[in-house]
This record gives sequence, structure tokens and C-alpha cells, in this order.
Amino acid sequence: MAQRVVRCLGSIGPILILLVIWQIVAVHVQRPWILPAVTDVLGQLARPLADHYASGSLLGNTGVSLLRVLLGFTLAAFVAVPLGILMGSVRPLRRALEPILEILRPLCPIAWLPFAIVAFKLTTLPQLFGFRYTRTVWDQMQLGMIFVIFVGGFFPIVTNTLDGIIGVRHHYVRLAQALGAGRAQVFVHVYLPAAMPMILTGLRQGLGLCWFVIIAAEMMTGSDSGIGYLLMYAADNSAMDLVIAAMLIIGSIGALLNYAMRFLMAGLVAWKGKEL
Repeated sequence: MAQRVVRCLGSIGPILILLVIWQIVAVHVQRPWILPAVTDVLGQLARPLADHYASGSLLGNTGVSLLRVLLGFTLAAFVAVPLGILMGSVRPLRRALEPILEILRPLCPIAWLPFAIVAFKLTTLPQLFGFRYTRTVWDQMQLGMIFVIFVGGFFPIVTNTLDGIIGVRHHYVRLAQALGAGRAQVFVHVYLPAAMPMILTGLRQGLGLCWFVIIAAEMMTGSDSGIGYLLMYAADNSAMDLVIAAMLIIGSIGALLNYAMRFLMAGLVAWKGKEL
């Protein structure tokens, strides 16, 4: 019990010290448009439903961003994982597609945003299915942003999946074949379990990059919702307490997504042990 308390204090202590120093400096400087007090930032976090400059609340804009990320990441996973498995299993397909992937992969996902704006304009997900307005959060799901999120998550997922399949040791496959396993059995019981750590690593990296990409995309001209949009709108109005509150939310959600993926990895590939 005492060790747990010491560990907890060791984790929380530096944060508390930083907050105290921040509060003292902010009170001394008295320039809230540059460095707001900790109490002001906490006040913003304590009112997640408050409307800010008719641009929505912290909670509402965060929910919009999370939904966009969920859609883009899910689409990227459904496309990238099977494609990576196919490329790793079919050598001619890998030879044909790998040069294209290597050319496109170094591009920053944000570089695709101008293309997405031109290609999809302001089309939303309901409009794609023939609905003009649904008066729901789905009206905020712009196809251009979802496409950019998809690009952000696609490349780390497909490359890690490909590396996972290629990295399977051949003697495992030969051993399974010697025991009478067919192609389907070799794939299910050898290739997939052996590649799973790399696939999950790609999903973890892809999810983190998707969150990074949507925040950056929402800060650009044309966005009208999302936590990134609210952050820039607050900066334009010199509301630095709201800016820092949004920054803390962005960082906290990014950390939570990372921990959630690590928890999932620990459960699905428990045999990997300390290598995770």
C-alpha cells in the first residue's frame, strides 16, 4: 500500500509542482491574454457545456472531433489491414503496389487537405447519401476531413501489417505444413498470430496520427466545428484560458487513446509479454 502511495505521489507530484509555479507566475505577471491563471483554465474545464462565442462548447466540439477520427480511422483500418495482408502474402501484388506506397507515405497527411477540399468541397456524410440536412452531428462530418484522417491512419497501418506478414518465420510455416495444416489453417494459426503485434502497433500509431491530423485540419480555413477549430477561434479572441483548456483536452484524449490501444494490445497478444 505504501509503495502504491509513493508511486502515485511520484507521478502526480511533478504535475502539482508545475501547476503551483504556473499559478504564481500568472498572478505575478497579470497578463491573462498571454498566461492565464490555473484557476481560470480549470474554470473553463469545469464548464464543458458552456457555449463559447457561438461556436459551441468544449464537450460538443470535442465530440465532433472524436466522431470524425472514429470514422476516418475505422475506414483506414478496414482498408489497410486486408491490403497489408494481401501484399505480404502475394509477392507480385507487393512488387506492384509497394513503390506507390513508398512515394505517397512520406507526404504529410495535412498536405492532402487542399486536394480534399477541391475534391469533396464541403460535402458532408448525409449529403453523400442524398440527405441535405439532418440537423444532427452528422452534418459536421465533412468528407474532406474524413478523407485526410483516412490518409493519416492508412499508411502506418498498412506498412506495419505488411512488415508483420513478411516477418513471419518460414520454419513456423513449414512446421505447420508438415503437421498437415492447409493454407487457411496456416494463415489463421501461424501468419495472423505472428503478425498480430505489428498489426496492433500499426493501429496504435494510426489512431494517434488520426487524432493529430484532425486537430491540425480543424485549425485551417473552412472548418466550423471541432476542438481544433474552437482552439483557433479562442486564440483569435485572445481567450488564452480557453486555448489552454482546449490544449489540455487534446493532449489528454491523445494520451487516453494511446493507453486504450496499449491495453488492447496487452489483451490480444498477452504472450508477447514485456516486448509490449
